Amino acid sequence: MTASSETIARIHREAPLTDVHAHPSMKAWLFRRNLWHHYWSASGFDPLTSRTDFKMLEKGGVGVVWSALHLPERKLFKDCFVLGAAAFLLVPVYLRIMHGDPFERLLEIMDAMERELLRRPDRTELAQDVADIERIRRAGKIAFVHTVEGAHVLGPDVEKDLGTLARRGVAMITLTHFYSNGLAVPADGIPEGMIIKRLCRLNFGLGDTPALTDKGRTVLRKMSDLDMIVDVTHCNEAARAAVYAEVDSARPIVASHIGVKRYRHDPYNLHDDEIREIQRRNGGIGIIFMPYWLSSDEKEHHEGLPMIRKTMEHIHGVTGSWDHVMLGTDFDGFTDPPDDVQDASRLGEVTRMLLDDMQLAESDVKRILGGNAMRVLRAGWQ
Repeated sequence: MTASSETIARIHREAPLTDVHAHPSMKAWLFRRNLWHHYWSASGFDPLTSRTDFKMLEKGGVGVVWSALHLPERKLFKDCFVLGAAAFLLVPVYLRIMHGDPFERLLEIMDAMERELLRRPDRTELAQDVADIERIRRAGKIAFVHTVEGAHVLGPDVEKDLGTLARRGVAMITLTHFYSNGLAVPADGIPEGMIIKRLCRLNFGLGDTPALTDKGRTVLRKMSDLDMIVDVTHCNEAARAAVYAEVDSARPIVASHIGVKRYRHDPYNLHDDEIREIQRRNGGIGIIFMPYWLSSDEKEHHEGLPMIRKTMEHIHGVTGSWDHVMLGTDFDGFTDPPDDVQDASRLGEVTRMLLDDMQLAESDVKRILGGNAMRVLRAGWQ
């Protein structure tokens, strides 16, 4: 029996459908866009697309967005003249990216996102805690939760900056990103074959520091004190292992937008022991909607749903439950999403797959779509 549109819409409301890693704020700040306007969604890599504007989120029945605030790393533009020139021409805030205090720039991104939410306060609202999310959802609105991707924005006084972020409602921080940031060593997060790697010599500093530095440990301790969740995505294997050893075992850990080594054996992805470690901590794994990270077989890259399904089933096989699978699309994060789920409006196709193809119980579908994310927030945020 095929799940009806009404059934899917109801499940999305009740779950609530949650994306634990998406980037609407990047388009709001980088391009000064009104997020209530949909530009276009295209298959393939296109940094000018509009995959998580509010119209697409509403059309897809998304109820909660962990909105990733990300300041592009300056070294990326310095390493790659072509990319820097393109950004200079296309990105109105390019000079602000390249100059000034990175932490202040992050707060500018946060402010830009909050201004977009305030355009229609009857339909979108920022949540400061789990009770806020529940209230906002009862009102029929989309709840947004601030997260930060890349601790390279933190200044010399990391405790002060983390306190500021906690007061602004930030729930989670991704410890690193493309470049080594003096806290933790990243994995190479740019796929082989992407044009930027063909054009530029990129030095991410992958061996420049210990996997986790003393400053990184200070950040982890302060985040625990402030009830902020640690996201190990983009860390390399040694850095992830150091984070697991450092963070109190009672704290949930998240990998917000990632794949598994079973299907692409890459340092970016999780091996089975790490999946079990995240399970042991009652954390969650957000499956990235980017075929490159979900499969090493390029013949599979056209359609994403089969790869998303295999990744979900692998995590289930390792953990014995559906309690640690989440959605972490990375939409609008300058990625190349699958053709069959190319923006937030198409997330109902994932729900239909869970119900019809995988024939999961509604209770398990709701865990995957949002229940697990809510549990992680209750355990780890404020």
